[in-house]
Amino acid sequence: MSCVDVSRCRLFLPLSVVLFGFAVAATASTTERRVALVIVNGEYSHVPRLQNPTNDALDLAQTLRRIGFEVTEAIDLDYRDMRLAVRDFSEQAENADIALLYYAGHGIEIENTNYLIPINAELKRASDVEFEALRLDALLSALAAPKGLKIVLIDACRDNPFRVSMRQSGATRSIGRGLARIEPTGVVVGYAAKGGTYALDGHQRNSPYAMALMEHLETPGLELGKLFRKVRDSVFEVTEQQQEPFVYGSLPGHDIYLVDPLPVAMPIPVPVAEAPPPAPILDDQELSRDFAVTSERQSPTAWRSFLQKHQVHEGHPLLELAEERMAALLLDRDIDRGYSIGEPWLATAVRSGEQISLTRQDRQLIQQSLNMMGFDTGGVDGQFGPKSRRAIGKARTRAGLAPGTNVDVALLRILPNALILRQLQSDKARSYLPEDLPSGLEPRLRKALLALKGRKLLFDYFQGHLYIVVSTPWTGSSWKFTSELAQKAGGHLVAIGSRVENDFLVDLFSQDETFIHKDWQGHQMGPNIGLHQVDFSNEPAGGWEWANGDRVTYNGWSPGNPDNHRNQQHIARFWLKAKMNRAGAKVRYWDDGTGGYGTGFIIEIE
Repeated sequence: MSCVDVSRCRLFLPLSVVLFGFAVAATASTTERRVALVIVNGEYSHVPRLQNPTNDALDLAQTLRRIGFEVTEAIDLDYRDMRLAVRDFSEQAENADIALLYYAGHGIEIENTNYLIPINAELKRASDVEFEALRLDALLSALAAPKGLKIVLIDACRDNPFRVSMRQSGATRSIGRGLARIEPTGVVVGYAAKGGTYALDGHQRNSPYAMALMEHLETPGLELGKLFRKVRDSVFEVTEQQQEPFVYGSLPGHDIYLVDPLPVAMPIPVPVAEAPPPAPILDDQELSRDFAVTSERQSPTAWRSFLQKHQVHEGHPLLELAEERMAALLLDRDIDRGYSIGEPWLATAVRSGEQISLTRQDRQLIQQSLNMMGFDTGGVDGQFGPKSRRAIGKARTRAGLAPGTNVDVALLRILPNALILRQLQSDKARSYLPEDLPSGLEPRLRKALLALKGRKLLFDYFQGHLYIVVSTPWTGSSWKFTSELAQKAGGHLVAIGSRVENDFLVDLFSQDETFIHKDWQGHQMGPNIGLHQVDFSNEPAGGWEWANGDRVTYNGWSPGNPDNHRNQQHIARFWLKAKMNRAGAKVRYWDDGTGGYGTGFIIEIE
């Protein structure tokens, strides 16, 4: 069972940037020697050919020539020619100040060892890889002797036909879905798509990553470490957060430029009556060291101390990042304990001092708040019956307050703000930006809306869980991507355990007709859910499980489904058959479908 449409995305596009050896000049000298080898394997003999990697590699070669590299291009190499090309390049690199090797083609990981695949490889079994493919670490070892700066870029397909054929042959060795992570010592390793994620091919001549790389390589005065960050930001933005490059290891302490900074004209001195006081000396090295140490501690207190110590660096990117990380840790802390502490938001209830006077509307708001925290009040009717009193008692116990069922200022300080919730909610999908989010927001909702910023969505609470319906283009997103996005939001793709929960979700997404698509046959399709079929399960009904690992105890399948139409349907979505489409009928049943199309997906946060 195939989980990926290879024609639509380039899978397994890691960029490994390997820097080792001693220090190089802080700026590129006009006399330094730069050499590059570009290997492109596209015309494979035993699997379909690759097209876009050739475009990426050849275009990159032209970019490298423009910034002073002597480039050797090697096209469609078999096993012997690949080894010879790497051997010859290692000799060429011995006298170079900068040596760059770029490989585009298929690659695979088996038992934590990475291999680059020549065009004549068959790889019928996992054991064949030792004799038919080139180890990545052998390539890196070949470049260990030269003393200059070495850069190795690996641009390869992540989930390729060789892996599928080896799995079907009954392989007993562990075959990964991409290159294994490298733990560098004196080496910096960057991936175009961080471990476990896909790199997209895009719809243009070049992939998003190759486009970003060529865009920033020729920027004058762009330090190498910042170049990687710029590329990361460009890819993250153009792929709508579906692809995030990642860098492991650390660069040397001095600046490295592939293109020299532009000369700066000296200003004409202007006499002044009195010289201004000297600016404080900013020690970037100490700032960077403290940032690295604080990152390892992962403590809000540590970040607060870091910010206080380096407040003289106001506006520095590391301080801004430190503030973001401290806020994220504080938010996760509130989520773990189940509440955040703030000033009482139900101001109308606080008459004087600690005295509380509640109207019926106040009681309804408190019931909504308790339900958001996961304490079932039995309804929102403004009456504090037995269930509501039990919910109050549980909330007090969780927050470490004095036992009892009374509502006081201390309880109001830990209740989520139901008024803010009402203001944020909409019956039509809308997007939320960080600046839209007020203080006092329920912590799970804040984390989710930050992770989903800019995406149109609907949200509501049910039995203590937060549910978010996220809109996608009709071309949809892969099940893997939506699952990872749900995790970033603090939850998982929804797992439906009852008819009541199913009906709640139907009522939620049915508020906005953009979440329901009617095809030419009259069938209606709704958002994807967290039900998916494990690889190589018996078709059509075998191996279905929820994204969070729950057993399938409630059955919402439409009659005749799952049916694995055209052997391509391995995820579940809401659905209504044309013949069931009567007046008042809702899209409440399930159908098995593909990951490439859909109106959206539903996240559940417990």
